Amino acid sequence: MRFPSPDIRKTWPAPNYNDPVTRGPGLMIVELTLLPIALVCVILRLWIRIGWLHKSWWDDWLMVVAMIWSCGTTALVIMATQMYGWNLHVWDMKIPQMEAGRKASMAGQTLFVLASSFVKMSILVSYFRIAPAKSLFRKLVWVTFGIVFAAFIVFLIALWVQCVPISSYWTLLADHRDCIPEGPPLVVQATLNVVTDFMIYALPIPTLFSLNLPMSQRIGLAVLFSVGGVIVVAGSFRAYWVHFVLFRTYDVTWEGFQIWVWTAVETNVGVICGCIPALKPLLFPARARTQGSRYANGSGVSRRKEKVTPVLDQVEMDNRKLTDNDSRPVTAACSSMPSQRPMSGSTDKSRLDIDLEQQKAYMY
Repeated sequence: MRFPSPDIRKTWPAPNYNDPVTRGPGLMIVELTLLPIALVCVILRLWIRIGWLHKSWWDDWLMVVAMIWSCGTTALVIMATQMYGWNLHVWDMKIPQMEAGRKASMAGQTLFVLASSFVKMSILVSYFRIAPAKSLFRKLVWVTFGIVFAAFIVFLIALWVQCVPISSYWTLLADHRDCIPEGPPLVVQATLNVVTDFMIYALPIPTLFSLNLPMSQRIGLAVLFSVGGVIVVAGSFRAYWVHFVLFRTYDVTWEGFQIWVWTAVETNVGVICGCIPALKPLLFPARARTQGSRYANGSGVSRRKEKVTPVLDQVEMDNRKLTDNDSRPVTAACSSMPSQRPMSGSTDKSRLDIDLEQQKAYMY
């Protein structure tokens, strides 16, 4: 935290400790609107993957963890702005209140790193569902995952070792404060956060456009995955206000209010956007049940399973098939498709042909 010179402090108005000007309830309205939406999206995602498809994976559980951290971030944002002075002018605050606000800042930065990192890791892990083995797309996903995970560890450690002892971060009038400047690490973290957001939501676009599908369907899929670009916008606003508060103003609590707003917006919107692709079956429930029945193998066991395990139970293998460079016309695969799903003794080629058709019939 930068301390203003005496000349700057002389320009400040007289402190008003009894009835200070505040930012108002706008932040609470925004955050208490986004948080329930994010929670509903996660609950629906789990209902689809566990209760409907019986096919949950690591991306689902990473998103659950991200939602837990996002709830904590939102709760702390509201507390910081309503209880710890982050909606007041700095000249209207006493030293104990400033120190409480610094503690909230440390906790908020920690929760944000946890929430945003788990959202990104969940989305990247979900890309492995559609990434063919040894493909360039899969390699890029691994590289991006490595960057996100490394940044998560490095910035979390740097946050808690920037002051020795750590209490020096919030003890403003300590006789000896051994802290590194907090500005450069925070700016780097905010900037890298935007860069990785952009990388994550740009990664699947080339693969989606390489699918052998009509252009209208390719565009629809691109829009579906690119809706996460909203997070890039939120992260950019947050990065701007981090730089502004750290280097261009001494009224850090009043201007820092904007950082708190965009911190909670980014984490909650990240959860929402990360869940949107998983919620697509809700738009076509009848088609899922129809296709699941069509491609059953005809046995008594499969007839019982088709009521609870729709065709999307095969999404992972189907997506891999779609991203392969298959030069055969789709009509050929359709014409050779048997009326029932082959038994376990059939060839792998026949099974994949059926998977290709059912994926196109339902997923796209």
